Amino acid sequence: MSSSRRLVLHARLLWRASPVYVVLCLLLTLLSAAATVSLLVVSGHLVGSFAEAYRQGPGSQAASETWRLMVLVGVLFVLAPVCQVGMEACANALSARYLVLVFDLLAETALAPHGIAHLEDPEKTSQLEGLVTASRDWSFMQGVLSTWQLLLVRLTGLGALGVLLTWSWWAPLLLVGAWLLLSRTFRRWMDSATDNLLDVTGNDRRKAAYLRSLLMDRSFAKEVRLFGLSDFLAARYRRTWLAAMQLVWSNRNRTLGPVGWATLVMLLVNAGAFALLGREAWTGALSVAGLVTMAQAIPQLENFGPVGDMQMYVARNTAVVAQLAQLRGELGMARSRPGPDLPGAPGEVPTADEVTQVAPAEIVLDDVSFGYPTREDQVFSGLDLRVPAGQSLGVVGVNGAGKSTLIKLLCGLYAPDSGTVRIDGRNPMADDATRRRVAVIFQDFVRYQLSLRDNVLLGADDGPESSRALSRALDEASGTPLLKRLPQGWGTVLSAEYDHGQDLSGGQWQRVALARAFSALDRGAGVLVLDEPTAALDVRAEKELFDRFLEVTHGMTSILVSHRLSSVRHADRIVVVDEGRVVEDGSHEELMRAEGPYAQMFRLQAARFTECGDHHGGSPHDSDHATAHEEDDLSA
Repeated sequence: MSSSRRLVLHARLLWRASPVYVVLCLLLTLLSAAATVSLLVVSGHLVGSFAEAYRQGPGSQAASETWRLMVLVGVLFVLAPVCQVGMEACANALSARYLVLVFDLLAETALAPHGIAHLEDPEKTSQLEGLVTASRDWSFMQGVLSTWQLLLVRLTGLGALGVLLTWSWWAPLLLVGAWLLLSRTFRRWMDSATDNLLDVTGNDRRKAAYLRSLLMDRSFAKEVRLFGLSDFLAARYRRTWLAAMQLVWSNRNRTLGPVGWATLVMLLVNAGAFALLGREAWTGALSVAGLVTMAQAIPQLENFGPVGDMQMYVARNTAVVAQLAQLRGELGMARSRPGPDLPGAPGEVPTADEVTQVAPAEIVLDDVSFGYPTREDQVFSGLDLRVPAGQSLGVVGVNGAGKSTLIKLLCGLYAPDSGTVRIDGRNPMADDATRRRVAVIFQDFVRYQLSLRDNVLLGADDGPESSRALSRALDEASGTPLLKRLPQGWGTVLSAEYDHGQDLSGGQWQRVALARAFSALDRGAGVLVLDEPTAALDVRAEKELFDRFLEVTHGMTSILVSHRLSSVRHADRIVVVDEGRVVEDGSHEELMRAEGPYAQMFRLQAARFTECGDHHGGSPHDSDHATAHEEDDLSA
C-alpha cells in the first residue's frame, strides 16, 4: 500500500475513533501554525521599526507602532505554544480512542471469522502476532500524537513558503523541492524499514521469543536446569534473534544511500538561498524587516523535510494499520471498520436462571468433504452421519482418521469444503447461537489462570441459580473433594503464580474441564462432546467418571471420542471412521457380531489387557482397567 493510501486509511481511523477530537485537534493545529508564521512576519517588522522609532523619539507615531508590534509579538509568542499544548491534550484523548479502535480491529480479526482455520495458517498467524506485537510498541502508541505534531510542522512550513514567495518566486520553490526530495527518500527508507521489521516479526522473531521464554518462564525451569540447557538455549536465542534482525539491518543500510545524496542536495540549495538573501540585503534590494523575516522563514522550510521521531512514529503507525487492513481484507472483513459487536460480548451467553429447559439437539452431516490446506489428501470425502436428539454416540478410529476434525467441523471451527453440517437444522459455522449449543471438552483443553468459579462458568453471568448449578456440575464431574481442598473455595485462582492461588494435578484439571461442560448443559447446550475425556485420570477414576457420565447425560445428545474402546462400549451407538467415511455403525454388541474393524480393534486391545492381567494374576475385568494407561494407539 502506497504512503498516500496509508495516510488516508489512518485519517479514516482517526475520524471513526472520535470526530469531535479530530475537529478540535485540527482547529488548534491550524491556529498554532498561523500564530507561528505570523510571529515570523511581525517580529521582522518589529526589528525593522527600531531605527525609525529611534530617529523620531519617544511618543512619536513610529515609537507607538513599535510598541504595538512588541505587544503583538508577545501575544503570538504565547498563543502558538498554548494552542500546541491544547492540541496535544486533545491528541492524547484521541489517541486513547484510536488505540481502542485498533485493538478492537485486532481482536475481531482473531475472533470474528467463524472457525479457526486462519489461526492455524502459519502465514496468517505470523501476520497477526506481528501486528499485535507492533501495536503494543511505544512508537505505535505515539503515532496519533505525532500525526498532529507532524501536521503542525507541515502547515508551519506552508506558511513560511507563502512568506518567502513575497521575496522570490523561484528560490523558495527550489528550497521546498530540495526538502521534499530529502523527505521522500527518508520516508521510503522508513517505510521499508518498518515494513521489513513487521515481516520479520513473524516466524523468525517468534522462534527467538520462544527460546527466550524457555530461559525465563517458570514452567520450563526444572528441565532447563536439570539438563543444563541454559548456555545452549542462550546461544541459540542469540543466533536466532541476530539472524532475524540481520535482514532488517542490511535492508536499512542498503536503502540509506539515497538519503545521503538528498541531504547533500538540500545543504547546497540552502547555502545558495542564504547567499542570495545576503547579496540582496548588501545591495539594498531587501529591507531590514524583509531580511529578518526571510532569514527566519528559510529555516522553517525544513518542515517539508524529514522530522525525525515524529515521522518515524507516523510511519510505524500507518504501516501497522495498513497491514492490519490488508489481513482483514484477505479474511473477507471490512478493512477499517469493526462489526457492531465483538464475538463473545457480555450478555450473549444465557444464565442458568434464563434456561428453563435443556433440549437435546439433532446432528446431521450430509455429504461432507474436508481437507487441510497443508495436506494433499482429504480427511473426509462424502461423510454422512445423523445423530438423533438424545442419543449417545461413540466415535472411534485409528490415529489420523479424522476424529478430532469431525468435532471441529461440528463446532463450526472449520467450514467443510462441500456438504453441510447442521445442528437442529442450523449451521454452526455461521450462527453463534447454534455454536453455543455444543459443549466440548477437548483433550488439550485450556487451563485458565482464573478462579475455580470462572473456570467452570467461563464468562456466563453469575445469577442466583449459578451457585447451585456450579455445585451440581462439579459434583457430576466427581470434583467435589477438590473444592474442599482449595484454600478460598470457588474463589481460588488455579495457578501458583498468584497470591493464595493453587496449581492442580492433571486429573483435577480434567474434572474442572468436565464440570465446565456439564455447566454448559445447564445454560442451554444441547450437545456434549468429550474428546479423550479421561486421558489424565487413573483407571478407577475413569470407570467412576464413565458410569457417572452415562447417568448425567441420559437423554442428552452426547458424542464421545476415544481410542479406548472400553470407554465407548456403553454408548447407545458407535461409529468407526476410516478413510474419510463411516465404515461401521451400530451398538457395541452389533459391531462385535459383525466381525469388522471395530471387533478386530476391540479384541486386539482386550487381548493385551488380558495378557497383562494374567501376568499380574488379576481378573480380566481388573486388567481391563489396570492397564488402560499402558495402551498404545490403535494404529499400532
